[in-house]
Amino acid sequence: MADMANYWAAEGLRITLATWSGPQIGDFYRLDRRIHRVHLDVACGGTIRGNVKRVLKLRGLIAATRPDAVLSFLTRSNVPTILAGVSLPYRIVVSERVQPGLETGLQLGWRLLRRLVYGRANAIVSQTRATADWIQKNWQQSALVIPNALRPLPPPSGRREPLILAAGRLVPQKGFDLLLQAFARVAADFPDWRIAIAGEGPERQGLARLHDKLGLAGRVDLLGHVQDIEAWMDRASLVVQPSRFEGFPNVVLESMGMGAAVISADCPAGPSELIVDGVNGRLVPVENVDALARVMAELMSQPLLRERLGHEALRVREHFGQAPIMAQWNSVLLQR
Repeated sequence: MADMANYWAAEGLRITLATWSGPQIGDFYRLDRRIHRVHLDVACGGTIRGNVKRVLKLRGLIAATRPDAVLSFLTRSNVPTILAGVSLPYRIVVSERVQPGLETGLQLGWRLLRRLVYGRANAIVSQTRATADWIQKNWQQSALVIPNALRPLPPPSGRREPLILAAGRLVPQKGFDLLLQAFARVAADFPDWRIAIAGEGPERQGLARLHDKLGLAGRVDLLGHVQDIEAWMDRASLVVQPSRFEGFPNVVLESMGMGAAVISADCPAGPSELIVDGVNGRLVPVENVDALARVMAELMSQPLLRERLGHEALRVREHFGQAPIMAQWNSVLLQR
């Protein structure tokens, strides 16, 4: 969303970017100085009173801003955004950022509210055709498909290290435990290789204990938050995304945009809409540690194969460029 806001600001549109958080939580991503940044400072608790407060505060911001359109990401923001826009003459567009059927952490109350109010939105946007089909089948509502745009990236340097990179929130969804198990099976055959995992989250301590238990101490770096992730993608000889499910994997897209050889779990939804197995990357079955270890070893031992996959992966710069993707957003948001 920060990338989108920056793009629109550079195009001369008047942009307000609001979050539920207060100003005590700093922004991780750089924002164009022309963007009007608003901290609603309303806790994201699960109480009815708290959510009514969120709706009213957002409604006040929408009425004061008088936008052409309001765009919201994620269910817990989408529902109050739709409610905040009731009877206001502004276009409301919401976007689901993961496959809804696999979002097991979403409470029943939110799922029921979503079913009740999504029909009031002017448009629902998904990132993949698979998710749009799921929405049509389960909610009987149409969803437009707009994939993520590839943000502007520097050209690849061509200098690669014996490094496996993974990135994302340290949560079970991302499957980093599976990556460590797979690496443990082949690490002895590739003593110069190591793993770096960029990201932060509640699984940090568990992953640290796991890599020690697997005998990988000194071979795995938990990097925490990384600002220059594209530099790590440029260094890595392999990028592995072992997710159990996804929305649209930015790590896969950006790694391909940096010319890296990418291995991804063929999870719902997204990786198979980016990777043609054996052409511009590799797909492996979800939660299959044996298959992941086998493909990792195959690519770790074949630099020419890694180079060929990375070269083909660079084509995502053409297919997922910002201009054509943002044109799709413009057509959805600025309809009259």
